[in-house]
Amino acid sequence: MTTYTPIKRQDKLSSQVADTIQDMILSKRLRQGERLPTERELGEQFQVSRTVIREAIRILEARGLLDTQTGSGTYVRALQGEDVVNSIAMYLSSQDPACTIESIMEVRRVLEIQVVKLAAERATPDNITELEAIMEQMCRFSNDIDIYAKWDLEFHLTLAHASNNELFKILIEPLGGALFELIWTASTTPGAIEDSCRFHNEILNAIKNRNSDLAMALMKAHLDQSQRVALEGQRHRNLE
Repeated sequence: MTTYTPIKRQDKLSSQVADTIQDMILSKRLRQGERLPTERELGEQFQVSRTVIREAIRILEARGLLDTQTGSGTYVRALQGEDVVNSIAMYLSSQDPACTIESIMEVRRVLEIQVVKLAAERATPDNITELEAIMEQMCRFSNDIDIYAKWDLEFHLTLAHASNNELFKILIEPLGGALFELIWTASTTPGAIEDSCRFHNEILNAIKNRNSDLAMALMKAHLDQSQRVALEGQRHRNLE
């Protein structure tokens, strides 16, 4: 029996206009701070109504690409790292089912082993001081899972900052919610916090000694341990 492929409906006019302007921004034909023509002028150029233009502008404002200033006009907005972080974070939080422990750990290994290598090579004295202060808080609250998990997560986010490559921070920060849940679950396993504190302390010492190879080996061992105890903690929670 012959089968037919359904015909795709064309996107709404406002979406087409929004995508065209977005392409112009991303290709730098429209530059940061540049003022767009008026709604009337855009409508004439695109040969659509002003209502379509208003909707397209709203779409691009929601994407963080445009900024409308009352009485002044609509301008191309500079994309911030925070915009990317928030978008990825919203995507991850909307997934059903949520990301598995295994999938999160695969991403962590790809990112964090390289992060700790760069941190050992590039961390500034201020970076190291900040990591030491976080380490102190982790040890102080080792008997309080909620607070401990918060400081454990902060240690890893600060490592990304200590790599002195802004892209790592942008890539890791959106995982914050999932990482906190993973760390909290892992911390419910007996002995996990003690092992975690030891790993973090050894990793920090390797960074202070500028030993990138040791720092990478320790991070790999720590992530292996984290996955094991997180899965164990998850099993215990499922049985309750």
